[in-house]
Amino acid sequence: MTKVEIEDKMRCEIMSISIIFLVLLVSATRADTFEECENAPDDTFVSSLESCQMYIYCNGDDSYSGECDEGQYFDGDACDAAENVYCPLDDESETDPEEPEEPDEPSVTSTSTTTTTVMTTLTPQTATTNTGSSTSTLEPMAIAPVVREQCPSTDDLNEIVLLANTQSCTMYYLCYHGYPIEMRCTDNLHFNIQTAKCDFPENVHCMIDRPNANKCLPHVTDFFPHPEKCNYFYYCIKGFLTVQQCPFYYGWDIERRSCVFLGQAKCVEGSKRT
Repeated sequence: MTKVEIEDKMRCEIMSISIIFLVLLVSATRADTFEECENAPDDTFVSSLESCQMYIYCNGDDSYSGECDEGQYFDGDACDAAENVYCPLDDESETDPEEPEEPDEPSVTSTSTTTTTVMTTLTPQTATTNTGSSTSTLEPMAIAPVVREQCPSTDDLNEIVLLANTQSCTMYYLCYHGYPIEMRCTDNLHFNIQTAKCDFPENVHCMIDRPNANKCLPHVTDFFPHPEKCNYFYYCIKGFLTVQQCPFYYGWDIERRSCVFLGQAKCVEGSKRT
């Protein structure tokens, strides 16, 4: 075999290896997989788990991701204005309101751990001091929160001050450096001004008529009592209000926010028990 033939053969082998490598690279590039497409049928669009503005087209190896225009969210079928689409990721990204910074004053560690329920005792902290051969231990202090009409101008390390919200049964305020910080009771609990805790509605008997009550707003999923018939109620979902009916002999209880036996239901004042 001549030198020219050997060189031609080597060039052919190198070209074959390059083509095989290119094919493997293209296959690996096209084999994008999306977690959202695991249980979705082919040739369908699904919402993205990363952003409400993004969507995924599921079709095996031909799957790809896309993005709606600025100010739009994908509602499962098509892109729509963000205010018309409920985005669960917006709820996860919400953070507590920032607390005012005052570096000259010490921070209160007992209030920083309060989220949706009122902390009644400080986190146990133990400190030991050695004086010669003796050792002393600081015992944790139990501090019960109190409800005031306004926040004190300065913080008292021996007192946790809360304020009631006159516009909401579930909201209340935590005083910090003289400022009220808005807090919320979870699981449909109401703030009890007698115990300074989040409590069951039947124990609180809050009758506040909130300005935003019975308004079906975008991004809201809630239930409202019917003003005239006790055995009916409203179901609000994404800005649409529908009328629902409790089963026979049941009525909508405004405190439990559910259908209960009509004789035990606490109905809206003036509504008919029919």
